[in-house]
Order: sequence, then structure tokens, then C-alpha cells
Amino acid sequence: MNQENGTLLRVEHLKTWFPIKGGILSRTVGHVKAVNDVSFAIKKGEVLGLVGESGSGKTTVGRTILRLIEPTGGAILYGDTDIAKLPKGALRPFRRKMQIIFQDPFASLNPRMTVGDIIGEPLVIHRLAKTPKERVERVAELLKLVGLSPDHMRRYPHEFSGGQRQRIGIARALAVSPEFIVADEPVSALDVSIQAQVVNLLQDLKEELGLTLLFIAHDLAVVEYISDRVAVMYLGKLMELAPAKELYQNPKHPYTEALLSAVPIPDPTIKRERIVLEGDIPSPINPPSGCVFRTRCRYAIPECAETVPELREVAPGHYKACIRDDIL
Repeated sequence: MNQENGTLLRVEHLKTWFPIKGGILSRTVGHVKAVNDVSFAIKKGEVLGLVGESGSGKTTVGRTILRLIEPTGGAILYGDTDIAKLPKGALRPFRRKMQIIFQDPFASLNPRMTVGDIIGEPLVIHRLAKTPKERVERVAELLKLVGLSPDHMRRYPHEFSGGQRQRIGIARALAVSPEFIVADEPVSALDVSIQAQVVNLLQDLKEELGLTLLFIAHDLAVVEYISDRVAVMYLGKLMELAPAKELYQNPKHPYTEALLSAVPIPDPTIKRERIVLEGDIPSPINPPSGCVFRTRCRYAIPECAETVPELREVAPGHYKACIRDDIL
């Protein structure tokens, strides 16, 4: 994929494999291919949605980009710097620019720290507040920004609801004024009634602060609402990438078609064929040859087992990894 103007982050042929140890000497006997040759770009100010079933490698992509997990191969270009190659010590300036909102607001906040200390900790680490007074003022400002009261800074995480805790997590991510945020399933642990509030908050913050987001989720309706473009993952590979509206109205890949067929439609007069995928998602230890989706694809032909499909452009800005052009 060519670099476009205004690209903030570019991932090229990213691989993240986890070794499997076995035997008395704990030798590497295989690999879990969690992310296997993934490439995409994110423009400045854009929200890229990343969707797929559990186990498809979405979260691993997000964490590898931030170097919370070490990449096995490929490049992660932030501006002109390949952060995949940087030694740990040289990552510090990029830690300020790139932050993460975790999936579980119950597990990601330290129960022994007050909310003020949780949000203020990044300010201390990156020396962004010269005095304690400055830190308190910044924490109060961040709490207001995410719709909470500055009075909450003396309370502990267990005193808040799930939605409020996720707001605290968002405030912590915003503390260092990042440019890029990985939102790792930020609403999946919340009640449906609260999900919309948190997604709306992220949308408002994106507009207000000019943020760029990688929004990871398995709920296609949420992703459609917030994303400019959507990438679909399956078993460590990208299957399709397109502008959100285009992808939902005109999917080009059989996997995307099956995922969209499961999304409920509020209008009972509209009937949609439900495509049920046969079998389970294969093991990333031993993925199928050729196209990884072929074992569950209703359009599979013998060539699908021999050819690894490239992610290629089939319409302006619309990419798919499928050798067949005579379907969809």
C-alpha cells in the first residue's frame, strides 16, 4: 500500500509470533502465529476500526504497535521512524505520543491508588507537571474533560461504576496529550446503555483534541458508528480494508459478508440471509495453507488451498485478500 499524505502511522508486513516450548530442554517446537503479515496505514485525525472474531489477532496488533508486545518481523513506521527497530530506551518520546485504553476498566486501574494518583502518574513519569499543584490542576482538568467531577480525584476505583472507571482510563490515556490512541475493545466490558456514552465521549474527544485512533472491537455496529475506515481480521491476517460506509453496504470478502449477516437490523420488514460459518476458527499454531479462511468459506475452490491471497485494491480505497473476483 502506498504511503498517503498525512499518514501518521504505517504498519508494513507486521508479524507477531509466540514461541511454543516443549521437551526437557524447553526447545521451541512451534509458533502461535497471532499476527502474520499485516499491513495498513492510519491517517492523522482518522479512526481506523479493527474487527474480527475473538482470537483473530486484533489486540495483538494494537499492543505490538505500542511495543507492549515485541514484533517478530515487519516495520511500524510512526512518521519517519521505524519504532519496531528502536531499543527500549529510545521508545520514551514515543510513549508520550502513543497511549492505550484497555478493555477491562476493572483490571486496568490499580485498586490501591486514588483516581488522582492514577491519572497523575503519567504526568510524574514524563515530568509534565513541575509542582504538585500543577499536577492536581491538570488532573482536575482531565476529569472534567471526560465528564467526571474534579472532586472524584480523592476516591478509589472500587467506588465507581464500570462506565465511570472507563472514563478514568480514558483520562489517564489523555494525560500526556498523545497524538495516537489504541482503544482496545473499550466498551465490550460495559453495559449496552453505557457503551453509547463512552463511544460518544471518544468521538467528541477525537474532534476536540485532533486524536488519531485505532479502535479495536468485535461489535460491528459500534465500529460502524465511530470509524472512518474499517479493517477486518481473521486468524492473524487482514481480509478486507475499506471506508466504513462502503464496507458495510458493499462487502467484497466472504468473511466480512458472513460477519455483517449476523448484525441485527432494527427494521423487522427487512429480511437478510444469515450466513453461518461452519466449524471453529482454526488454530493459529497450524493455520490452513493458502487462504486461512478457506476451511470455512462457502465460495472456496481448490486454488484457495495453494495461493496466499494478497491484500489488493478492488475499488478506490477498497482492499480485499481473496483470489476470486466472480463473487460479491
